[in-house]
Amino acid sequence: MARARFGISSTAVLLGAAVLAQSVAADDLSGAYLGGNFGRARNSYDTGFIDGQIASAAADSGDTVDFSARSIQRMSDAWWADAGYFFTPYVGIDAAFLHIGEMKYVAVGRLTSLFGSQSIRTENEVTSHGPALSLILRLPLTESFAADLRLGDYYGKAALDDSVNVGSNSTSTIASKSGSSLLAGVGASYTIGGHVSIRLDYLRINKTGSDDTIGKFSVNLATAGVSYTF
Repeated sequence: MARARFGISSTAVLLGAAVLAQSVAADDLSGAYLGGNFGRARNSYDTGFIDGQIASAAADSGDTVDFSARSIQRMSDAWWADAGYFFTPYVGIDAAFLHIGEMKYVAVGRLTSLFGSQSIRTENEVTSHGPALSLILRLPLTESFAADLRLGDYYGKAALDDSVNVGSNSTSTIASKSGSSLLAGVGASYTIGGHVSIRLDYLRINKTGSDDTIGKFSVNLATAGVSYTF
């Protein structure tokens, strides 16, 4: 009976060692790579910033604005292209260029002055794109499947395209601001043939933009992509 237990225990140890050897045999995952992702982004942006700018401009002329209806489109397409290098199967650096989508905002109402009132309509679009540099920590789970954590800096150019129509008159302005934002994400990849990886990624970019020119917005991205390791 003791021999039988010893035999079973030895077999379990050997099987465990084989699984461990398989999970860490991911040395070929190190090296340079190129990739790209495409997906959807959802932003959180305070449209009160735009309302406040319009109300302030109206007040400077002695007028008042009352918006009666608003429409906000927060979902949009997003994509990025990246290149990087894994120094080991577990630690790498990634350089990317991202387009993190856009927010569209429309508001209609009345502009009231001493001479009466007129209809007012404002159409706005906030977009952001730019480079990012990230550290990637990867955990190979098997020879083909791995999970990873991404932390870096997004240096994006955010732009606000603002169009205001009062009666038959129309004015347009464009403002932009570049700055750094925190980028964080998690992902998973499945490698085929040792070089091609299919990816799923979630990214969070926190408060890109500017308080004084275009407002700030945060973005959540869910994407799928492909990378090639050389």
